[in-house]
Amino acid sequence: MTQYSRLSALERKIILFNYEKNGAQNITLPFTELSDEDRSFITTEGSFILWELEKRKLQGHEVVAHSWIILAKDNMSLLLHFQENNILQIGELFDHQYVDGVWFLDNGILVLEFVYQQHHYDINIIANNNRLIHSALQIIDNESIEFLKVIPLSHAKYGKSLKD
Repeated sequence: MTQYSRLSALERKIILFNYEKNGAQNITLPFTELSDEDRSFITTEGSFILWELEKRKLQGHEVVAHSWIILAKDNMSLLLHFQENNILQIGELFDHQYVDGVWFLDNGILVLEFVYQQHHYDINIIANNNRLIHSALQIIDNESIEFLKVIPLSHAKYGKSLKD
């Protein structure tokens, strides 16, 4: 059985592409790893290339410049506070209790790892070129995948962060 944590960044992008462009539903284990031939076919397909052009690499300075909100279909909403030392604080939007996690950039993909309410989360955020609402793939306890939307918060008038 394939472990989600073993999926490459490209395989994670392909899962997100299938969800966004083909309307795929939540994926559960087992998810078979792609062969080299499958990867080559998908990544040279016109619709995948166009989808990738809609995305961009995140930069470290823009990650720490804002607090961020994560939204899921199941109505879970989390508030994220990024620090320059790759420490991440996570809390519910309506709660002031936080847990710590880590963040890092992997070739422009923002990767978050943390334990929250006794579940291990591995989230990959891919920035959109034309929207401030970004796309994310969330792996929970290495057993299931969910799709999220992520929004950096800033003051509309001044463009400054809304950090507490």
